[in-house]
Amino acid sequence: MKNKFLFVIIFLIASASVSAQNYAVDNISEELKKNSNAVVRYSYTEFVYNDMKSATEKNIYVITVLNKQGDDLSDFVCYGDKFRTLKNFSGEIYDKDGKLMRKIKRSEIKETEYSEGLASDSKYYFLSPQTSYYPYTVKYEYETGWKNGILSFPVFSPVSVYNVAVEKAVYKLMLPKNCEYLSKNFNTDIKPIISNSGTFDVCEWTLDNFAAIKSESLSPSRRQIFPLIYLTPSNFYYDNTTGNQNGWENYGKWQWSLLQNRDLLPAELKQKIFELTKGLTNREKVKALYDYLGKHTRYVSIQLGIGGLQPMTAEEVYKSKFGDCKALSNFMKAMLQECGIESYYTEISTVHKQICKDYACALQTNHVILQVPLDNETLWLECTNPEVPFGYVHEDIAGHDALVYKNGTAQFVNLPTNTDSLNLMKQNVTVDINNEGFASVHVAKSYELQQYERIAHITKIEEKDKINLLQKMIDLPLSTIKNLKINEDKNSVPVIDIDFDIDVYKYGSISGSRFFIPVNPFNRNSRKLDKERNLDIYIQRGYCDIDTIIINFPSDMTVEAMPKPISIKSDFGKYSFNVKYEKGKIEITQTFLLRSGDYPKEKYEELTAFMKSISQTENSKIVLKKQ
Repeated sequence: MKNKFLFVIIFLIASASVSAQNYAVDNISEELKKNSNAVVRYSYTEFVYNDMKSATEKNIYVITVLNKQGDDLSDFVCYGDKFRTLKNFSGEIYDKDGKLMRKIKRSEIKETEYSEGLASDSKYYFLSPQTSYYPYTVKYEYETGWKNGILSFPVFSPVSVYNVAVEKAVYKLMLPKNCEYLSKNFNTDIKPIISNSGTFDVCEWTLDNFAAIKSESLSPSRRQIFPLIYLTPSNFYYDNTTGNQNGWENYGKWQWSLLQNRDLLPAELKQKIFELTKGLTNREKVKALYDYLGKHTRYVSIQLGIGGLQPMTAEEVYKSKFGDCKALSNFMKAMLQECGIESYYTEISTVHKQICKDYACALQTNHVILQVPLDNETLWLECTNPEVPFGYVHEDIAGHDALVYKNGTAQFVNLPTNTDSLNLMKQNVTVDINNEGFASVHVAKSYELQQYERIAHITKIEEKDKINLLQKMIDLPLSTIKNLKINEDKNSVPVIDIDFDIDVYKYGSISGSRFFIPVNPFNRNSRKLDKERNLDIYIQRGYCDIDTIIINFPSDMTVEAMPKPISIKSDFGKYSFNVKYEKGKIEITQTFLLRSGDYPKEKYEELTAFMKSISQTENSKIVLKKQ
């Protein structure tokens, strides 16, 4: 017995030694260190699905942070709400040699019930380990209890961040025998190993030695790059409701049921709607009620109700004057219904353009808008943000798949999008230069559609901030912006016009009798790209810039040199540059069209050549010489 006890002690000591040695940074292969800010040493998730109402989730997570850029990856974050609660927790921090530096106590975790909204039953458990040395390793072990129903199992997502590698990740799902589940793999062909454990069927997925993916500009969405597996129960119970997720038709029936009898309006609002819409066409009625919505309600995030999936009633929104995307869209729907105008509750993702048609899952959408089909057009209403122009499909949803809830189920649609050439920025500039290089400049800019979206916030900021923003958009040192005027037209093709003057104390540079004038310092987009390419190319937003610049200069100067006209066509877009000269005047015209889309990485050389040619032209100079 004594020898046996001694053996156990030796075994425990040896196990502790091996464990510590495993966390030594030197044990990480060079292949996994390459391009890595951190390496996940071990990730283990065990999800025990007891029944349709409850489950237990156990996690072990060990990550080695190699440099300061990886610090955020060592944070502990756990989400909790009426369905999930953190039960047990322990943590440890190791040095580069795998030596235990200190243990992390449960009391160090911060619990916050902060929400951007006024109504939420969610909370976050958060901890950020404090270290001042690199590399270091953090280990977390924790358990969460699930209750009140389960719509989706934890996602198997061992890595979803660039410049992070994974040594080993394991996901174990334990289900009651003959319990049917659904799954969808993205960017991985990992299949589960099936076994049995007592009354449970066990499905286990493993990912080994996943090398870090280097961050690159113009990359596809992360769901197109990193390994990801969605897992859901086929039949589910969720907050006193039941449903089936075997196909969108079945899921749609459940979601449709959550919308029923939530559109009743009080008599006083019905009277108000009658007064607002009397004598108007249907389109005018929609516009009047959309404006009313924007003036009399505000957006808040609300996670109460059926797991945040059921909207507040229309009457509750009217009384409280607030709601989330679900509630405000449902409220607008109820008001239109009072006018006899049909509209449809619509789910969409602001992150992913596509919804997988062969896999029904609530995780694929994160937002709700409203579809209003009229006789001659279909309107899409963004009910959460009164700043979005009426009927305008903004860039976070343009071209995205959506689920329209209609006739008792969900129907797929694809939202419209604008052609790239319509996302327009037009700029007209007049420059008057004197003999000392001082210039008076007038700039008139016009931004339309998605280009409008990117500048629209300028109308909401202080005057000094407006000027600072515009100053950063031009490349003219020693210049002062004045006489700023901004006009916004918020129609279905929204436009912002910006006019201002600039005093430039040194327009270009002077060397003896020569002036070196920049070609276009008023619209300098970044053309810098990575030297190497490993990922396919994704240009999310296409646009068109048209610049006309007239430079007036003293009659005793002549043009000694100027860049040649250029016209380039590519699959990625087209660019043209032309310059005309007559006595005392130069006129520059420049057009740049960038096309959105997905392109194979093999075309990266073509993209870099296209951008390089543009940069060479933009960086060239016009040389004026005094006679």
